Amino acid sequence: MRVDHDIVVAGGGVAGATAAALLAQSGHSVALVDRRRPDMPDPDSDFDPRVVAIAPGSAAVLGAAGAWERLPENRLGPYDRMQVHADGGEIVFRASEHGLGKLGWIVEVPWLQASCWQALEAIDGVELIAPGSVSGFSQREDHIRLEIEGGKTLRSRLLVAADGARSRLRRLAGIETDLWHYNQQALVTHVETERPNDGIAWQRFTEHGPLALLPLADGRSSIVWSQPERRVSELKTLDDEGFLAELNACQDSPFGEATAATKRYAFPLIRRQAKNLVSGRVVLLGDAARNVHPLAGQGLNLGLMDAAALAEVLADWRGESDPARALAHYQRWRISGGSLVAGGIHAINEFTRAGPGRSLAGLGFSLAGRLWPLREAFVEHACGLERDSPKLARSAR
Repeated sequence: MRVDHDIVVAGGGVAGATAAALLAQSGHSVALVDRRRPDMPDPDSDFDPRVVAIAPGSAAVLGAAGAWERLPENRLGPYDRMQVHADGGEIVFRASEHGLGKLGWIVEVPWLQASCWQALEAIDGVELIAPGSVSGFSQREDHIRLEIEGGKTLRSRLLVAADGARSRLRRLAGIETDLWHYNQQALVTHVETERPNDGIAWQRFTEHGPLALLPLADGRSSIVWSQPERRVSELKTLDDEGFLAELNACQDSPFGEATAATKRYAFPLIRRQAKNLVSGRVVLLGDAARNVHPLAGQGLNLGLMDAAALAEVLADWRGESDPARALAHYQRWRISGGSLVAGGIHAINEFTRAGPGRSLAGLGFSLAGRLWPLREAFVEHACGLERDSPKLARSAR
């Protein structure tokens, strides 16, 4: 059976676009389908509220895809130190102590996505279908027939569903999910402080929920404050003076008090895990595979690990051969890796919601800070450099 492409990736977010680039570089014919092409951000605009922490392993994956070097340096907020506090206890990680130049970077999502698409446009063997959307599909023995909105059809050997947390393609493939509503929201904004944030990812478990101050390239901090829904609604209605007073009452960061804030946004927190990542010739990736609580900043990093892992298991696959064995490997690998991270984050969040839990966490941080093997293991996992990471990620060492 003649096909149009070896692989169609549905969803052009950062994880989907990275997967498309890596798969095309492996010699596969790839199409990326998305509702629109991302706009190139204005280099003179203020920092977007949508920011993510990119670990060294993920930066290496983005570099292999040709996207990382396209990011303007003046939009990257690098950090070489992480400080985590809970009820008087703390643990501090320094990049230099673990043989790393940086522990990560805070990056705006629009710049990341635009850089990924720029990289795709420079790769032979990639067809960009945008605007476009996969409205349905039917699986055959050796290919998938895809229906594209507007009446176009495509035949592909594989369909990668990277269409987000509420993935329509996941539902059409019959893949169920486990769901957990935290009844929390994450409040996000950028703040100025008395002293600039010169490269510290700072986090404290407050009585209301985990609060993080993350460095932006201009010395401000982007905050992510996960709290009960009712309290977030109250904080959003306060004027700037009232909000800053509430924030400063809960933070004692090295940067001093927050003195100004941009517009506040909030999004609901849900833990979601697909029970399978593969159904026939359909593969889930990124947020379509799982969502995690933002307290450890691992959401997009997990999606980028998915992209690198899928490219790795399909490196030797060629279209006419059966991909079942490679896809089974991908499913075992990424369900194991994603569930370990998601489960750990979930446990920490639930444990620290009560005062006794925060006190025990603080004690645990202080003790863990003295145990080098535990510290090293944490950094390797957080940075995407552990032994089970894809080869592309481990190349950051």
